[in-house]
Amino acid sequence: MRLKTKSYLITIFYLIIILIHSQLKSINADTPKIPWQMFRGNLQHTGQSPYKGAQTNTLKWSYKLDTRITSSPSIGADGTIYVGSIDGRLYAINPDGTSRWIFQTGSEITASPAIGDDGTIYVGSRDKKMYAVTSDGKPKWTFAVDGIVLSSAAVTADTIYFGSNDNALYAITLDGKLKWKFTGKSNITASPALGADGTVYLYEISGAMHALTPDGVEKWIKRVGTGVYDSYSSPSIGADGTVYIGTDSGRLVAIKPDGNVRWYVNTGKAVHGSPAVRNDGTVIFGSYNSFVYAIHPECKLLWSFKTGNWVESSPAIDIEGTTYIGSSDGKLYAINPDGKLKWSFQTKDIIEASPAIGPDGTVYIGSNDKHLYAIGETGQATQPLLFEK
Repeated sequence: MRLKTKSYLITIFYLIIILIHSQLKSINADTPKIPWQMFRGNLQHTGQSPYKGAQTNTLKWSYKLDTRITSSPSIGADGTIYVGSIDGRLYAINPDGTSRWIFQTGSEITASPAIGDDGTIYVGSRDKKMYAVTSDGKPKWTFAVDGIVLSSAAVTADTIYFGSNDNALYAITLDGKLKWKFTGKSNITASPALGADGTVYLYEISGAMHALTPDGVEKWIKRVGTGVYDSYSSPSIGADGTVYIGTDSGRLVAIKPDGNVRWYVNTGKAVHGSPAVRNDGTVIFGSYNSFVYAIHPECKLLWSFKTGNWVESSPAIDIEGTTYIGSSDGKLYAINPDGKLKWSFQTKDIIEASPAIGPDGTVYIGSNDKHLYAIGETGQATQPLLFEK
């Protein structure tokens, strides 16, 4: 009798395990992973991808638009690539390089699209609106503000955050309703980043960095120098909560979670791109002095790599630590973790946009030559930095 009871309990136990497993599979099926969800890939804007990037500079395809591309691409769960253009259109491109659909806004799109868990795409335009577009290219809603929207949206499971040239940061619901608004002293063109605890970090073009609670209450403000008037530079957050930001005065600044400056480095020229943070904590960024730098989290120079001209593009980093970054010399560079060139790909005009890495390793980058490029398989020098604690 005891053996039968024991056998019965074991059977029930295994049935419970099978049921839990099937439920988890169902949950995972309902919320698929989004390979490159928003500007800089994730809410912390680390630029870090969980995938291995392209190992060679093989061109898979290029997609021609009507005008230049400064928006950085995002990649949906099904592999669709979304990118905006100066022609005011949001493009959805299939993984094979064919057009899926095109959505027209009222003015230029320089912000990068962000993708919600349900596949909705959110993108701002110079027509002073944030758009929500379905995954099949239909309009869901628009949210109007009082200034042009250069800021790329950051999207969570229930909130969309973005800045505007009306000096405000907006937090709105997924159905386009205002949750709260924080008003600063100058334009907010950078994309907000979110810490692991929900703290919202925003950067004004005046050079003021703000930390806000999830409800929009200011925790602290720190002036770190002259800000950057474009839609590409934004805060990045390391695993330890350190916030990194570039400034027009040429500094990369590391800020502690309490708002005090940890350290900064001076490149001598503007840092307009957003820094990336590698899995080991290394911070990588480009400067208008034509160099890409890798800085140890304790403020030590690991390497520098010279491109052919100024760098405004923000880096993407693959799972192996390879850095992918564009330059105004028109090249996309792949740089090994030790700072040596892996490969480069030449476009026909400057690259201001930032790359994104797909799950199959394809690297996507837009150029001012009016093309979006898909790169994947089917000269170096150093310059000292001035380190200041």
